[in-house]
Amino acid sequence: MAAARKRVVKRIGGKAQRLGLVLSGGGARGAFQVGVYEELLADRRFAGGPRVLSGTSAGAINSSLIAAGKTPDEIMDFWNGIADNPPAVASARFFHTAMRTILELAVRESFKSLVTPQRWSTFWQRVRNHMPPQPGSLLAFFCEYLLTSRFDVVSQILEGIREPFLASTAQLRERLVETFEGEKVPNRGQVHVAINTVDAHSGQVVRYATTRTPLTRPPEYVIVDAITVDMVLASASIPLLFPPVPIGSHLLWDGGLLVNTPLAPVVAMGADEIITVLVTEPPDPSSSQFEHFGRAVERTVDSFLENAYNVDRKLLLERNRLAALEGSGYRAVTLYDAVRPDRDGSFSAGSYLYFKRDELERMRQAGRRAGRRWLAAGPRVDRLAEPAAGAAA
Repeated sequence: MAAARKRVVKRIGGKAQRLGLVLSGGGARGAFQVGVYEELLADRRFAGGPRVLSGTSAGAINSSLIAAGKTPDEIMDFWNGIADNPPAVASARFFHTAMRTILELAVRESFKSLVTPQRWSTFWQRVRNHMPPQPGSLLAFFCEYLLTSRFDVVSQILEGIREPFLASTAQLRERLVETFEGEKVPNRGQVHVAINTVDAHSGQVVRYATTRTPLTRPPEYVIVDAITVDMVLASASIPLLFPPVPIGSHLLWDGGLLVNTPLAPVVAMGADEIITVLVTEPPDPSSSQFEHFGRAVERTVDSFLENAYNVDRKLLLERNRLAALEGSGYRAVTLYDAVRPDRDGSFSAGSYLYFKRDELERMRQAGRRAGRRWLAAGPRVDRLAEPAAGAAA
C-alpha cells in the first residue's frame, strides 16, 4: 500500500494536487470514518492519502492516528480497545456532592413548605393541571413544578455539585500516550494537521495547526511544531461529560460545540481538493412527525453538528467564485460532496456513545459501503445547488 501511495499522484497543470481530509466529531461513530478511509486508500485516485488533515473530537483522534501512520486496522484496534475497557471513570465527587445537595434541599424545602402557605397554593395550582391523573402524571407534575414555579431549586442543585464534569478522562489520556508512544503525535507522512477545540471561558474557537500560512493567523490558530496528546484530548472532551483540558493560557474542550466539521483549516493549510466525512445522516425530506423522542433527539443533535460545516462550505464555494476573477488573490479549491451514512435508521441517537465491538464494526462496514458508493458516483463535486446531502442520499 505504501508503494501505491508513492506511485499515485494526481497533477493539474504539472502541479501535484494536495488532498485535504476533514473528519467530523461523533463519538463512537468515528468508526464509520475508519471504513471510509479504508476505501479511499484502496482507490487509485486517493491511494496517496491525505496531505492535510483537520478533525474535531472523534475526528481529531482519527486525524492524529492517520498522521501517525496508522493503518485502518490499527485505527480500529484503538477504537476496539475503547470498547473493551472504556477509559472514562465516573467522578465520585460529582455524585457525592449532588446527593448531598439534593438531601439538604429536600429537608430545607419541606420545612419552608410548612411555614409558607403561598407555596402550597402554587403547588395545588400545578396539581390541577394533571387531574384526573394518568400514567406518568406524577413525574410530569414534578418536572413541571420545578421548571415553572421552583427553578431556583434546580439552580441550587446545579450550584451545589462541586465537580464540573461527570467523568474523568485520565485513563483516555494514558491510552493516547501509549498509542503514540509519548506526549506528541508522531507525523510519519509529514502531513499538515489541525486539531479544533473551543475555549471554555471565552467560547472562542482555538485551532492547533502544524503549518504556518497567510490564513493560519492568531488568535484562532495556534501554530505548533507537533500535535500533542492534550490537544487531541481537549478536542474530544465533551462539555459537562468530561473535564476541560488546560493548555497554555486556555482551558479547552470539545470543538464540536462550534466547529464539529472543521472545513476551514484544510483550506487555510493549502489543500487543493477536499473530502469531508460526516457521521450524520442526510437531510430527511419527510414532513411527518417523529415516531419517538429518541429520533427527535438524534435529528436535533445532527442539525446542531452540521450547522458550522454548511456555513464553511458556503464560504468556500463563494471563495471559489471570487477565485475566477482576475487579480482576486484567491485560488480555487475542489470540494467534493460529503461522504456520510445512509438514511436507513442504523445510527440511533445513542450510537454516539455506544462503544461496543460489534457495533463499532457495524459502523466501520457502513463507512466502507458509503465510501464505495461515493467513489462509484464520481466522486461528485459540491456545487452548492442543494443542501450537502452527500453520496449516500
